[in-house]
Amino acid sequence: MNGLLRLLLGAACILPAFSQTVFRLPTENDALFRNDPEGFFMYVDRNFEGVKSKPWQGGSYGFTRTIVRTPAGGPVATHFHEGIDIKPVKRDAQGEPLDIVRPVAAGTVVHASSNPRDSNYGRYVVIEHRLPEGSIYSLYAHLADVTCKAGDAVGTGNTIGILGHSGVGLNRERSHLHLEFALLLNSNFQNYYDSLKLATPNKHGRYNGMNLAGFDPVPVLQACRNGQPLDLKKLFASMEEQYRVRIPWTGTPDLLKRYPFLWHNPNGVRTPASIDISFTGGGVPIRVEPRPETVDKPSVVKALSHPFSQLYRTVNRVQGSSKEPVLTASGQRYIRLLTQQ
Repeated sequence: MNGLLRLLLGAACILPAFSQTVFRLPTENDALFRNDPEGFFMYVDRNFEGVKSKPWQGGSYGFTRTIVRTPAGGPVATHFHEGIDIKPVKRDAQGEPLDIVRPVAAGTVVHASSNPRDSNYGRYVVIEHRLPEGSIYSLYAHLADVTCKAGDAVGTGNTIGILGHSGVGLNRERSHLHLEFALLLNSNFQNYYDSLKLATPNKHGRYNGMNLAGFDPVPVLQACRNGQPLDLKKLFASMEEQYRVRIPWTGTPDLLKRYPFLWHNPNGVRTPASIDISFTGGGVPIRVEPRPETVDKPSVVKALSHPFSQLYRTVNRVQGSSKEPVLTASGQRYIRLLTQQ
């Protein structure tokens, strides 16, 4: 047995026996379960080719915003929305929302940002949920008020904030709770952030939104609706691969240490020279496979075909055709975030 397999199997053996987790809605808005998406998702204001609309789809997860017309594919939404926007159900006489926000499941508050100017998220909270497969994180953004602090142990009966419209580009009418479920990409995020040499300091530590890969909360909430615990491994196996990147093997990535369920070795590779990481369009890593091929730099080895630019389905991380896909500068930085020790 090689060192990598021993590491992964060893990690699996020493993980505490975490209880299975059921995820619930964070506010009183239950229109999702009443087949009423328009009553659940907050709309966006859209003006496409002079036609104004307020589509609720803009508040759902995925490529739902910024419509462009493409020669082959017609109108295509190109901007990726990494969470879901939940409408308020209670407002005061002035139209300010009154909805209480509660954790989607038991966990620990790991970050509470109460200054709305510190992030595009406005006031936001991040909670860690420890599952058998590894910790996932729920993020609650645009809060009017934060009523918890880092280190608090919370459950679904606790209040962590009030739904609001803090952050960039929001007004009172479009108040909503932005909810994300995410993987933490790199525990050493600050080292990566420092390497970018940005003008603004990182005020959120490892819980900066750049370091959280958000996946769709709706399938999670639907799967747990009747009290069934989340099967994270099954959920990730159902996600569609948009592209695959082959990376030189330089040691076990921090991501894989935290989420060993991502490891798949169908060919029984004992000593990897490289690894393939499969990603959704939004950049969620869903599979890591050891490879015998030697490569000198990260390269895209597979990309799902589309009648329009790969940029529109990879958050600008892959360009070119599906036959000759190439990482953009943004894509190269993203891979470095996942693999930097």
